[in-house]
Amino acid sequence: MNGDKPFRMLGGHTLLTRTINYAERLGFPIMLSLRSPSQIDAALDLSIVEDRRDIEGPLAGVAAGIDRAKEGGFDAMLTIPIDMPWLPDDLAPRLSGEAPEKPAFAASGGRIQPVCALWPVACRNAVEHYAAKGGRSLHGLLEELAANAVEWPVGDQDPFANINDPAALAEAESQLQKPR
Repeated sequence: MNGDKPFRMLGGHTLLTRTINYAERLGFPIMLSLRSPSQIDAALDLSIVEDRRDIEGPLAGVAAGIDRAKEGGFDAMLTIPIDMPWLPDDLAPRLSGEAPEKPAFAASGGRIQPVCALWPVACRNAVEHYAAKGGRSLHGLLEELAANAVEWPVGDQDPFANINDPAALAEAESQLQKPR
């Protein structure tokens, strides 16, 4: 989507604004993971966590976020992506209801959602070890850590449907227009 996905509009709001609003409803401190702070307008007044430069892929953001969560005295970090507009309101409580020493991640419709996960800061060393041996995949890391999958029903709308192209964005806009 030409690198401007956070600023694409859905229902009169950017995907970034929708995600921030969702996170604010959860009541947790919000940290935005970025490859570079220049990717976002500094006026947004968000805590920015810059991806680790020594790690590739999405794991770079998770590793940096765990480091920041640990520095902040938190026991865990919840990750959510910017491109899933239907995230369920019970995401955090259901993921945290699993074994607290292991990560827990969402699943729906036979697919896992490794970016929707609760990461205990206690798994920091395991993340470092996985990255040091060349691991990059969140899916692979969750598998290695024997993380817990928490299943959500799909129903009329998959709560973890994501927007990866203009067609998916148009479909999401169409879903918003349907009477509930």
